[in-house]
Amino acid sequence: MDTKIRENIRIYNERGILERRGTAFHTPEEFAVQNLFYVVWSNLYHCDRRYSVTRKHLDYFSVTIVLRGKMEFDYNGKVNIVGENEAILLDFRKPHHYHSLSDDLEKWEMLFRGNASEAYYRLIEEKCGNKVKIFGKLKQIFNGMMDELNGPLPDDHRISILIHEMFYHMLTQNGRELSPVVEKALYFIEQNYQDSIQISDMAAYVSVSRYYFSRLFRKETGQTPCDYLKAVRINRAKEMLTEKILSVQEIAFQCGFVNASHFTRVFKAETGQTPAAFRNFFNLHAEK
Repeated sequence: MDTKIRENIRIYNERGILERRGTAFHTPEEFAVQNLFYVVWSNLYHCDRRYSVTRKHLDYFSVTIVLRGKMEFDYNGKVNIVGENEAILLDFRKPHHYHSLSDDLEKWEMLFRGNASEAYYRLIEEKCGNKVKIFGKLKQIFNGMMDELNGPLPDDHRISILIHEMFYHMLTQNGRELSPVVEKALYFIEQNYQDSIQISDMAAYVSVSRYYFSRLFRKETGQTPCDYLKAVRINRAKEMLTEKILSVQEIAFQCGFVNASHFTRVFKAETGQTPAAFRNFFNLHAEK
């Protein structure tokens, strides 16, 4: 592992950072460096409009996801505006500049390399461009990546698998544009997941029949509307279990589950853990 990583990345002198969350530096095992995709650094940022970074070179590839707000990236002679639920994949070995366009920006960034990183980067850039939309399986992959890297003992093998899956879904999921119907439905789900919404409500919101909507949604996202809604609720619940000291019952209500028992049953089926066990795993306040 390159012992100069901490010196070369230079992230702590960036202006406009209001808050950072995450483990930041990760030191992969030598086996991972030699044979796998591997991550050297990741973090979640909350920034204002002052946030701006300019570099000539950094010997890594980068994925930045905008969770809230907008950013502008000047890279390789092109300018990309990246908004909410979008990500950009860049080769930081080339000169690059990026800055916030919002006073309330939240973004997650990961630096990685190894294995076939450059080959995949070139393939994705050629077929899909640098910017991709984050939804469906790709969103689940990034959530899994964040969870793994923020855990007490990140597993290099799992990280490598997730990066490989990220490349695959960037190619297959974002090689095509979503229809306005599905785009609008995704927005509706993200805004209303805490309520008791059904497929018929989604179909009505986008003004198509339930049958047509279900088929189109699955064709474009690879998931049924119900599965996507469930994933949104589970991922939001994970965030609340690790970020806020709320009871399981309160989290169940705020994430759209009928009651705490229903929430616990679904959460365990999806994650293999009860909500209380998941919270304990991160050494946070446990449900009493």
